[in-house]
Amino acid sequence: MNPFTVRYSSEHFCDREAEIKKLKANVTNELNTLIHSPRRLGKTALIYHLFHKLERGKKHETIFVDLFATTKMEDLIKELSEKILEKYHKKSFIEGVKSVLKGISTTISISQDGTPELSLQLTETNTVKTLNHLLKYLENRKKKVILAFDEFQEVVNYPEKAEAILRTAIQPLSNVIFLFSGSTNHLLQDMFLSPKRPFYQSTEVLVLGKIERKIYFHFIKTNFEKYSKNIETDAIDYILDFTECYTYYTQVITNQVYYQTNKTITAGEARQIINEYLETKKTDYQNLLNLLPENQKKLIISVANEEVVSKPTSMEFIMKHKLPSISSVAQAIKALAKKEILYKSPNGYTVYDLFFKRFLQRYYANNGR
Repeated sequence: MNPFTVRYSSEHFCDREAEIKKLKANVTNELNTLIHSPRRLGKTALIYHLFHKLERGKKHETIFVDLFATTKMEDLIKELSEKILEKYHKKSFIEGVKSVLKGISTTISISQDGTPELSLQLTETNTVKTLNHLLKYLENRKKKVILAFDEFQEVVNYPEKAEAILRTAIQPLSNVIFLFSGSTNHLLQDMFLSPKRPFYQSTEVLVLGKIERKIYFHFIKTNFEKYSKNIETDAIDYILDFTECYTYYTQVITNQVYYQTNKTITAGEARQIINEYLETKKTDYQNLLNLLPENQKKLIISVANEEVVSKPTSMEFIMKHKLPSISSVAQAIKALAKKEILYKSPNGYTVYDLFFKRFLQRYYANNGR
């Protein structure tokens, strides 16, 4: 098995010991937690690894619900229902529906892969009732239940007053501990840190950062050696320079490097493999760039060239890259940030997708790698 996988593997999970310790402590002390960070830093894998450890301890039950594709409360309830049925009634799905969704009109169909699919007929009046019923089911479990809602910021866009509905349903529970995670930091911070919002100060907060470079270095070297392969120090340094220690991008590149070498990988070989991989994404990134208006295209190329820009509307930056007026740049920044093409980090604006940034640097900037 390739030890560098973008899917969660308990055997090949890298570090996060401090974060796991913090989350375990919050669970023990029955504290809900908000986990947030930019995308591609491994929030989902962190939750899976926590759940793996908790389930092995046999004192907790865990449920993971991904809200990324949801657009309304009915979607959330459907996702939660399916996860509960999958967890507790996998062998008796029909009986589980009768027990978990008692009194709710449901339709069950069989998907192409042979698994049952659930359809709920919820009205505005029984949405809250159904949510409370599901949470009560978890509340009555003998073991503590840890319920994770991933991409929780999506509830902001629900047509219902979802935050208030969820907060009201969650507040009285004592046997269910919640993890909320997401990547749209400004939305999550507003949800949990604004005094005007229902979830204000209702959780502990864990901000996920990059894995320390020396830890990632050791992880890469050790896993090559574990499977009778070797990677030179300069090659690891080149990879980590290229990926900036972002979890997803590092895993993707080391995955490619690992399976394309039989014995020893040098820095030159790592560079060639990375170049070839980036070339496979060229058409997609070129199409993405071509879809942008000209002022946004110029701005994103300029930001990529600078790596990070603290003041993109400054005259110095605008004149250096021959950009249009301050107002046009400000408008482009807003549009690109909304599309999540640009990301505002504590140090300034940067291109959100690191591979896209490397593509722009290679084909459109002077300091191509």
